[in-house]
Amino acid sequence: MIVTFDIADGSFDYYSKEAWKTQLTSWRLYLEADGYEGSEALDAEEVVEMMYGEEMFFDEVGIEKIK
Repeated sequence: MIVTFDIADGSFDYYSKEAWKTQLTSWRLYLEADGYEGSEALDAEEVVEMMYGEEMFFDEVGIEKIK
């Protein structure tokens, strides 16, 4: 599971791995529509940074991380 934290409004969002891939694809398409070429080569951290700057963080969490 991927969790994002938005500093601006203090919200958390939770994504399954599949939903996270879908969200990244959506953000990449947004970047391309906004004139950025080559978004498919960006990793998740770069995509989030381009979309939100320093206002959003994400991490993968799961049972194994809690132990």
